[in-house]
Amino acid sequence: MQTLYTAADPVEAEILRGYLAAHGIEARVLGASLWGARGELPVNDYPRLVLCDGRDDARARNLLQQYERRRHAQALWRCACGEESPVTFETCWACGVERVR
Repeated sequence: MQTLYTAADPVEAEILRGYLAAHGIEARVLGASLWGARGELPVNDYPRLVLCDGRDDARARNLLQQYERRRHAQALWRCACGEESPVTFETCWACGVERVR
């Protein structure tokens, strides 16, 4: 089985597996069980998605590219003061105003 996507962690892998399933594409998550042992094992294995049916490859890759674009497009948010802050910040780094969702 060829790796379709290497996830940052088991949670992301399962979210993406569900995302693909919602579009009629069956995938499996491999390597998630090793996540708890990272740092203890000589390998740094990340969870990965593999397709159950290779005919879904093009559609699955397209969906995952859309996911990546959305994820990176929202990497910053603009405060009313005009400054941009990372999405991980709940308040503006410049003026301290709370982020509006």
